[in-house]
Amino acid sequence: MKKILLTILIGWGACSCSDFLEPDSPSEYMPKTVDALNEMLLGEAYPTATSVYLFCLHNALNDDIEMSEENILYRTTTIENTRLIYSWNPEMFELASISISQLWATYYRYILGTNAALDYLNDVSGTENEKAYVRAQAYALRAFYYFNLVNLFGEPYNHDKNADGVSLKLTSSLSSNYEARESVGEVYEQIIKDLDEAEKSFLTLSEEQQKKGTYRMTLPAVQLLRARVCLHMDDMEGAAKYAKKVIDEWGYELYDLNSFSATNDVVYPNYAVADNSETIWTYGNVSDAFNSALTVTGYLQDGTTAANSLNASADLIACFKEGDLRKDLYLVKELRGPANATKDQLKPAEGHYLPWSKCPLAYNNAISSSKDVFGMSLRLSEAYLILAEAVYDTDRGLALQMINDLRRKRYTDAQEYTEVNYSGEDLLNFIREERRRELCFEGQRWFDLRRYGMPSFKHRWVENGTIVGNYVLEEGDAAYTLPIPASVLERNPALKQNELTTPKTL
Repeated sequence: MKKILLTILIGWGACSCSDFLEPDSPSEYMPKTVDALNEMLLGEAYPTATSVYLFCLHNALNDDIEMSEENILYRTTTIENTRLIYSWNPEMFELASISISQLWATYYRYILGTNAALDYLNDVSGTENEKAYVRAQAYALRAFYYFNLVNLFGEPYNHDKNADGVSLKLTSSLSSNYEARESVGEVYEQIIKDLDEAEKSFLTLSEEQQKKGTYRMTLPAVQLLRARVCLHMDDMEGAAKYAKKVIDEWGYELYDLNSFSATNDVVYPNYAVADNSETIWTYGNVSDAFNSALTVTGYLQDGTTAANSLNASADLIACFKEGDLRKDLYLVKELRGPANATKDQLKPAEGHYLPWSKCPLAYNNAISSSKDVFGMSLRLSEAYLILAEAVYDTDRGLALQMINDLRRKRYTDAQEYTEVNYSGEDLLNFIREERRRELCFEGQRWFDLRRYGMPSFKHRWVENGTIVGNYVLEEGDAAYTLPIPASVLERNPALKQNELTTPKTL
């Protein structure tokens, strides 16, 4: 059968048989122009400021969060949802009353949007440049989604690239066959192919079009994604090559935290905006990235003061040393006051920081509820960190230059900054610590822990102000790979479930 028709994309997501990746039936709308496809990408393929169920677990599983030690009274249902995710429960998708089970299906719905644009591209009117622009965006977005999918539901590439990854759906055509999972290595190969195609299409355009805007995909965004993917594949030559392109060729500049000046409305720096000098691409819904598992609140014993259940972990806080501006500008203070408190009534809770950062915030430091602001971004500092890690053992001087150049923009008295001068494994470990500090709460720590060898760490559980035990993620734990939701397996028997971790007890 020919390609699907576009208006069905909005309602797609819960189908039977092999159409776990397909809509039920076509509509009557046919795109006629490349402009129509370009606009369709925005609605059906981009992670917009209102998208949900794409990044809802990215910040909820790692060692940068921990449960508050205070005696907080919670609603039973909401705190149990948090427990399921916080303890890496293998039945989290089935038992949680929040709709995280839509995660898998949502990624494939957006992939379907990219496929539809590519499939129709040769059938619509428009110039070759206009078509190249659509093609570049669609390939880049598809690569982005598959990278996230395979790092959620497949084993780490550097652990076992032959393990089951995710299903590759590369057209929007209907199929009578069930779609099985491809290996992690095969998924990564497709990601690289898509990024290559995106880059090739962008290179046919003018430099202005290659870097046009920050909410649409750009060539520097593609190159940064390529560097990130190469890093996860241990392809250090490729990672260095593409990180250098981002740093050297586009005129982005590291944002100097010494230049930040708080106002009544903006207390913390926001990288998910176009006017930040190092922001390359803004995307995603801030409420999705910092989802309901991280924003559960209860009341202290006075019955009126709300407090957050999860905070930035003590381990993360301890990473920031004296003089590091990020400790006060990346770690967001938890503010407390009576219900419906005014801004003047809110006071910081000593030592308590919220598990989100560098995004739009409301007056009480909660995540913004605005529907027209993005929550996440690709930015220049990641390229510095990738390049440093990629060459630490082959070009120590360049690695140190990248780290020191970045840190000068993050420390007080930058003119008097003392350079770090590590080598060998000490340098690698420092670069990774710097990565944790710089990219905290940007959806990368969980993926990084996976490629670092899946180390053991714990999440404490607190009841009535007492630590009653720890949920422990063991080294190499099966929980480092998420289970495929049961609803997805029911619709497609060709899918094989991942190895499941044993439910963890305190």
